[in-house]
Parts: sequence; C-alpha cells; structure tokens
Amino acid sequence: MEYLLSEYTVSQRKQLINTKQLYEHYIRQKNCYYRDFNLSMFWKNSGGKEYLTKQNSITKKTSSLGVRSAETEKIHTDFIAHKETLKIELSELEVRMEKMRKLNKIELLGRAPASLIRIYRKINELGLNSKIILIGTNALYAYESHCGVFVSEEQLATDDIDLLNKKSKELSLVFTEVLPGGKLSELLRLIDSSFVQDSDIPYRFRNKEGMLIELISPISQKMSFQTYREDPLFTDIIDLEMEGMQWLENSRIFESMVIDEMGAFAIIPTIHPLEFAVYKHWLSSRHDREILKKQRDFEQSRLVTQLIRDYMVNIDSDTELASMKHFNRDAIDAYRREMQR
Repeated sequence: MEYLLSEYTVSQRKQLINTKQLYEHYIRQKNCYYRDFNLSMFWKNSGGKEYLTKQNSITKKTSSLGVRSAETEKIHTDFIAHKETLKIELSELEVRMEKMRKLNKIELLGRAPASLIRIYRKINELGLNSKIILIGTNALYAYESHCGVFVSEEQLATDDIDLLNKKSKELSLVFTEVLPGGKLSELLRLIDSSFVQDSDIPYRFRNKEGMLIELISPISQKMSFQTYREDPLFTDIIDLEMEGMQWLENSRIFESMVIDEMGAFAIIPTIHPLEFAVYKHWLSSRHDREILKKQRDFEQSRLVTQLIRDYMVNIDSDTELASMKHFNRDAIDAYRREMQR
C-alpha cells in the first residue's frame, strides 16, 4: 500500500530553509541571553562600602562580586553593554521572525497545532530538546517537514500531545538558570496559564482550547524502586510502567523544523523515524490494543517506512535494524518481515 504524498514546491522548500536558519540563530542567542543575563547587576551599600551585587531575576537570590574597584566597575560596565547589545539583537530577530511567520502562512507551509509550537518554542529556548521529546502521532509533523512533503490530513489527526521525559538526560544549564528547581508542569503554565492538571490522571493537562498534553516519565524495567533516582523536572508527575516505553527512552533523537497553521515555528525533537516505525508496528500487533488504534498504528508505521525509503536516503534500514540493540529483537524481525511484503 502506497500513501499519497504532496511534495513541497521550490518556493516552499526555500522558505523552510530560510526559516530554519533564522530560527537556529535566534535560539542560540536566546540560550545565551538566558544563560548569561538572566540576572541583574547593581551596586549595594553595606558597612560604608559599595559592593557589586548580582541578583537572579526569578529567585531574587543575590550574591556579592566584590567591593567597588576598577576591576568590579569593568565587570559591571561590560555586563551592561553586552546585555544591552544582545537584547537589541534579539528584538531585531523577533521582528524578522514575525515577517518569516507571515511568509510561512502565505506559502501554506504550516498545519501543526499552535499549542505544539508554543510548547516547543519555550523548550528550544530553555535548551531542553534532548530532555523532553515528542512521541505519538504528532511526530509525523517532524518527519514530513524533514522530507519536504505533506502527508494526508487523516494520518495527522490527534487530540493530544505526548511528551516523553528522557530520564537519562540531565536538565540544561539554561533551564536551571531560568527556573531553578522548576517543574515541567510549571513550565507548561508559563507557556499557557490555562493548562490545568487532570484530577484523575495526574500526568495529563488540558488548556482552554481543549488541547491535551500527557507528560510521560517512564519507569525503566531495569531499574528497581530501591535504586530509583528522582528526576527533578518530573517530581510532580507520576512515573508510568508501560511495556515498550523503555525502547523510546533509549531511542535516538531526531529533530526537524515544524510550522503551525499561523506560520509560527519551532524545532521538534522526536524519536528516530525508523524506531518510530518499528514501535508503531509492534503496537499494532498487541492483543490488548484497541482495534481502531491498532489499524492507525499499522498505517503510521507503513507511512513512515515509505518516507524513509523515498526521502530519507541517509538511513540504511537493513543495517540499522540489524544493529538496533535497545528494541526487542522479535519486534524488529516482525517489522522487517511486514515491510518486505
């Protein structure tokens, strides 16, 4: 079975490349601003002397950099000048990104949910791409964009966004500077204050637009409760023991620029497309899976396999499947047999 794919026009491809280049530069500068300038610096009188003092803009915690001298005055002057220069550059970049957003809309490049892009814009800015990855149907937006094609709308329809905590990854320095001791649930509300936690399902959040987000923090089957180390970002989210989830926890990360219906954009980190295809095929074979979900899983597995075959020429499926150690071998062999039909 072949799926109908609509390829980007030359103009759309050029626009996507320009958007990606601009956004990557913006994120580098934003990361730098958060990391180095998420604080203020001022002079404080104490005991008849002036001390250069820095203060975290979030925690309000202060610390002294030393008594006023030629050295501390230079530190203060350089800090103010560099911070102001970076603020001006970021402001100019944001103006350019707004123009790029409008061009993306004119080019009809976007169709991902706006909530997804808002969430990952902040995740990108806080350097959490390797920590919080997208799984589930929405990953198709990343794969199609990478390939420069549009897949059928019916394959993309979904009501929720599933975010996986890569427990093996540490929090970024940027995040610890901006939200020291912060939780992912707090980050969601920072992005959209209307997100409310479900009273019955504590890892699920819903906003006023009806968008569902599930924050999935898996318990490894190789990790006992006695040796379990709490993840500070997910301390208010229940850990889930789900068969197969450890495969995604150990999966390779795949990143792609994704654009929403209004032309806004972000980099989406998800699992490697070949591992997505294997996992979805395995889900479709499970006897306890709902019949409608089983069919959808199977179709998505075949769709991504087609994208890999026709557009992701750098992926050698046979070689990679043979060396894939973090997936169940039976699941890999079953996928290989099905996709060779």
